[in-house]
Amino acid sequence: MPQIRIVFDGKQAGRKFKASMVKRGKQINAAADAAAQFGAAEIQKRGRINIINAGNFGTRWIEGFTATVARGGSFLLIRVQQAVKYWRVFQYGNITRGRPLLWIPLSFATDAKGVMARDFPGKLFRVDRPGKAPLLLEAGSGEPKYFGKESVTIPKKFRLIEIAAEVSRELPKYYRRAMREIGKR
Repeated sequence: MPQIRIVFDGKQAGRKFKASMVKRGKQINAAADAAAQFGAAEIQKRGRINIINAGNFGTRWIEGFTATVARGGSFLLIRVQQAVKYWRVFQYGNITRGRPLLWIPLSFATDAKGVMARDFPGKLFRVDRPGKAPLLLEAGSGEPKYFGKESVTIPKKFRLIEIAAEVSRELPKYYRRAMREIGKR
């Protein structure tokens, strides 16, 4: 079988083509890396802004939302995580039911904030009020600490999954921008 060779300026085109493809492959990988890094940063930035705007969520929630890039062989992975394990409650909304009641700290009972009624350091007693939520009062002072509800509806507050999906649709744009920048070098 005859061989066909193409020569440009005295050099075989095959070698030039191969060298060109290797260079182009490096550019493609660099642009993909840059697009993934930018996408991860964008997901993290927008997600943290979403958490801030959702209400009274502290630094544990804000800084716990991260997006990082990992390379797995020939593919790139943007890993999005939230350190607070029950974040999905605020992503989707939820109804939490008591057994039989949920005991919720009253806003002015600062010593009850973040403490479950069963773990409250003082002794508590229940007061049932007709037509109103029952209360748990501290035995020594008689100060109300908690009120009881059968259930609490937590509305959807986060858009973290939607933000990741929006940014993923923008990745081709980030990739094209990165290719243009690499081509200028």
